[in-house]
Amino acid sequence: MDIRKLGPEDAEAFAAVRLEALKNDPDAFGSTYGYEKNRPMEEWRARLSPANEGENGYFGAFADGEIVGTIGYFRHKGTKARHKAAIVSMYVRQDHRGTGMAAGLMQAALEYLKGLGDIDQVQLAVVSSNPAAVRFYEKMGFQVYGQEKRALKAGDRFFDETHMYLLL
Repeated sequence: MDIRKLGPEDAEAFAAVRLEALKNDPDAFGSTYGYEKNRPMEEWRARLSPANEGENGYFGAFADGEIVGTIGYFRHKGTKARHKAAIVSMYVRQDHRGTGMAAGLMQAALEYLKGLGDIDQVQLAVVSSNPAAVRFYEKMGFQVYGQEKRALKAGDRFFDETHMYLLL
C-alpha cells in the first residue's frame, strides 16, 4: 500500500475515482455525479495544486500504481478558526475495503495536518445512515459532538449527518 499527497499530475485518475465514489455512494457526499462529471479537467488539476499547500488538498492510496482510495482536507478560514481542519471526500474502492487503506489514508491526512503545527482540531461529517463509517471514525479516535437533521437533500430525500471531531 502506497499513500501520498496528490498533485496536478494525478488529476485524471483522481477525477475517475471521485466520479466513481459519487456514482456508487451518492448518499454519502455533498456533491453529485451529475454536477461533478461536467467539471473541466483544469478544475480537477487546480484542486490538487501545490499552491493550496496547507489550506486544502487530497491524499491517494495506490495499489499496483492505481488510485484506489482518496481523502481530502481543508483548513477552516478566519483568524479564530484556522486551528481547525475538516476531513472530506473519504472513499475506498469496494474491492480494497477491509484492507487497511481507509485507516492508512486517515493516518496520512492526520499526520500531515498535525505536521502543519498550528492545527489542533479535525472535524468531519458523515451521513448518519452509514453506521459502519461512524464506527470507523470512532476507531480512528473521532468523537461525536452533534447531529444535524436534514443536512443534505437529494430531490425530495433528506439525509442527517453525524458531526465528529478529534483533538490532535
